[in-house]
Amino acid sequence: MAYLSNFTHDVFVSYAHGPKPFGRRTDLLSTWTKSFIDDLSSQLDLLLGAKDQKRRVSVWMDEALDGNRSLSNGLNSNIKESALLLVVMSKLYLESAWCGTELRWFTDEAGKAPTDRIFVVKAYNTQVDQWPAALKPDGHPVPGYAFYSAEYPDDLGTPLGYPQPDMSDKDYWLRLRKLANQMASQLKRIEWIASSGDVSAKKIESVPARVGRTLFLGYMHDTLSDVRSGLRDRLDRTGFKVVPPADDDPVDEATLRDAFAKYISAADAIVLVGNENCELWPKGQKGGALGLQLQMAQQSSKPVHLWLQPSDLGTVKNEQYRSFLATLEANARTNPGILIHAQDIDEYVRHVSAKLDMAPKAGKGAEQLAVVRSNIRPDEAEQKKFRDIVVGALAEAERSSVIADEDDPSGQIRLTALQDEISHADTVVVICFDQEWIWANNFIRQLRQLMSEHTVKTRMVVVGPKHQNKGTFRAPFNFQTVEGVTANNAVHGDLADRIKRVLSGAA
Repeated sequence: MAYLSNFTHDVFVSYAHGPKPFGRRTDLLSTWTKSFIDDLSSQLDLLLGAKDQKRRVSVWMDEALDGNRSLSNGLNSNIKESALLLVVMSKLYLESAWCGTELRWFTDEAGKAPTDRIFVVKAYNTQVDQWPAALKPDGHPVPGYAFYSAEYPDDLGTPLGYPQPDMSDKDYWLRLRKLANQMASQLKRIEWIASSGDVSAKKIESVPARVGRTLFLGYMHDTLSDVRSGLRDRLDRTGFKVVPPADDDPVDEATLRDAFAKYISAADAIVLVGNENCELWPKGQKGGALGLQLQMAQQSSKPVHLWLQPSDLGTVKNEQYRSFLATLEANARTNPGILIHAQDIDEYVRHVSAKLDMAPKAGKGAEQLAVVRSNIRPDEAEQKKFRDIVVGALAEAERSSVIADEDDPSGQIRLTALQDEISHADTVVVICFDQEWIWANNFIRQLRQLMSEHTVKTRMVVVGPKHQNKGTFRAPFNFQTVEGVTANNAVHGDLADRIKRVLSGAA
């Protein structure tokens, strides 16, 4: 059975094999694709928390399909009975008549808004103008997820981890988790629609903002085990993805830290429940395990929703813990919404749902990708070091970076090769190394023409390190300035932290 009860398969994979092997040669593109699909399926299971072995995510992939086999009615049915279509994009895909027919079958069945249910994995770099019309509704290409590395924007590139990824390919796993998170969210939206009795694609736009969002269900005292189980079930039925999965719940400090490291990047918020009981670990930590989680939430810039069960702190026997909770309550008066004294699970879930429904929606299909452009000369050590700090901060904030080409000798700014990436990236960064405002203004004006307004972007200008005493740079259309240097031309020691605060929305 599929995760979605009203579909035969959750995901149908449409891909083209590599050149037909002969002799001792092997089809490395198919080898990469099969490994990729295995890894993706495992990530989807984790994010959807499917405990029932009969209700795991069903991903259909025809490993036998090649140029010598015709498309069958059975294949047609598999496509039309799938909730999502995953296209593995390559030059071979574009040349395949079979792949084109699969796309047509799916879009015919999906209705008026099929692109909500199509995901494109860019295994190789391809020209968007060659994509099928079904992948370019209204002239805008479906957001793709880049899984290749290329030295230049027009390179064919190589799939990440090619020919068979392993756990050492950090960039591969980072992008895979983000893709899986987006696909799992869409499956939750379709599940929510089905529960309302309407599976039309048009209805997807009316799904509440909370549906498909990910909540990190934090550690709770052993006396709250029943509450935790009931809360997980209720959040799942409300439309949230809940992590960690039940069989990976933290039980002590080590497993709690491991769970944060493994799942927190995908979480939209953290949900916690505290009662009158306090753990004695970690040693020296104010508030015990609850205090540790609040501290880690702050470090990861994730919002917290805490259900504090005792309304009368006089019932708390541990004096230090009682003082900690009293401070939390005092702070909550000036920062409402973090702490609630709910009567039961349903009231608490309604509180969390209302907060997540009000939170800004992420841009439709926006990739967590940063397009970086600068006037830095890569052959100058000081300038390269400054850019490396910026790109390193983006990586720590889980943004992959694409670096735009340098200007040509005439001074013309070259951006068209990155139009697709700029349109769908969630972050655009301009590094104005020497505070050359005329260059920056000209560049940003050209960006305006390429940035699709259907995505919500973080727009940032990082200034430095040549301070020319020209004051704060005011860029057009809401670019936020991050000053990289002091007035004495010294690079700020917390430059990376400043960038990450902007990306998290904390600045």
